[in-house]
Amino acid sequence: MENINKEIIEQAKGGDERSMTELFMAYKDYVMRSAFIMLRSRDEAEDVTENVFYKVFTNLQSFDMERDFHPWLSRIIRNECYTFLKKNRRQITNTNSWLDTITSEDTHPETIHLVQSVLEQLSQKEREIIQLRFYQELTFEEIAKVLSTSVGNVKVRIHRAIKKLKEMMPNDA
Repeated sequence: MENINKEIIEQAKGGDERSMTELFMAYKDYVMRSAFIMLRSRDEAEDVTENVFYKVFTNLQSFDMERDFHPWLSRIIRNECYTFLKKNRRQITNTNSWLDTITSEDTHPETIHLVQSVLEQLSQKEREIIQLRFYQELTFEEIAKVLSTSVGNVKVRIHRAIKKLKEMMPNDA
């Protein structure tokens, strides 16, 4: 994901179509990947991605330029995913692990499968906090903004999720 400078955001706020296109191009993969991680369906993630950018562009006027764009966008993604799930009356299930989309070429398939199975045992909130911190690489402050909680609460939740992961991992892993 490419970080976009505030000048582009300011121009997009003013209705500049080129800047809006640049903003879309910079974040479209991030939005799609984030939605897919939560929804575990490519079609649903595409629908949510459209809704996210609709919300971004219709609410860009209210974006406070003193704040960071990334947490604001992440919060919209999260809210749209939960709205989608609520509308369609389904819970996030443990099928099609979100880890499937986040693998590196040098990771052994056995390791991927092991980590995937352990992550699937976490609660939705625990998986979400791990995803925001380690896969979206948000800071504690950014996660706090996305989740509307304190930085201290974020640190505690991450610590507990990591501790739980460690306890669940086999000793020989």
